[in-house]
Amino acid sequence: MATRMLVGVKNFDTSRTAVRWAAERAKSRGLGLHLVHIVDEGMRRAGSAGLLEAARSDIGQMLASAEELARTVAPGLEVASETRVGDPQADLIALSRDVEMVVVGSDSTGQDTSRRHGNRGFRIAAASTTPVAVVPAVDYSGRSGVVVGVDGSPSSEHALVFAVEEAERLGQPLIAVNAWPNPVVYGYDLAFPVEYVEDLTEIGNQTLARALDGVMGAHPNLQVRRIVAEGDPVTVLSEVAEDASLIVVGSHGRGAVARFLLGSVSHGVLARLSAPTVIAR
Repeated sequence: MATRMLVGVKNFDTSRTAVRWAAERAKSRGLGLHLVHIVDEGMRRAGSAGLLEAARSDIGQMLASAEELARTVAPGLEVASETRVGDPQADLIALSRDVEMVVVGSDSTGQDTSRRHGNRGFRIAAASTTPVAVVPAVDYSGRSGVVVGVDGSPSSEHALVFAVEEAERLGQPLIAVNAWPNPVVYGYDLAFPVEYVEDLTEIGNQTLARALDGVMGAHPNLQVRRIVAEGDPVTVLSEVAEDASLIVVGSHGRGAVARFLLGSVSHGVLARLSAPTVIAR
């Protein structure tokens, strides 16, 4: 059984919020925290031993600052750190086998949706064997609510279980979202009949009801808000999550493809990063 959370520390500015987020969660779950910075092995191949040693010194100071922050946020938390030389993404994926969760930071502010934030997390989230959290550099302390995408798939069932447990741990409401986009028929400007919209809305409500019935029995006091909306699921989930403390989606990864691709919704949500985002397993 995993006893720690892993934080990939790229640099302190990018990773500060991720370290804080992970420390709070690790302390509440009785886990240790493992901070790791992975120096790209290309630096070693470049043949500059002096450059590598200078980098190690700066990295040591950065990890010391990250450790201090984690212990300040969560007094009594067991924190360890290390520096490795290798492939940053591949090594984090390999390390994911022995931890409860992998956490990485992002330079996203959650405001500029013209840029694709969270790129560092895409491959890690796709191939990790454990949940991956990508935490943007925003102040989420005043936010409330755990948003989860529910579409009736096995992947979203895993996401819902994770989100329910996290909402209860935080003492915050669960916001379960089912969104359905209208089909695009190129070359035609179609107005879909009211009955069509009503049918899909009813299907969405039924999907949420079935999924929630399966997990809520053990959480009778959890406050739940249900949202069924017409629209692109990525857009709907991201907009709902703008005031939330967390968003949870499933991976949809399958087999060898999972090493390179996420499902379109999880990929799109990571690209926008409206809130700390967990890709559940």
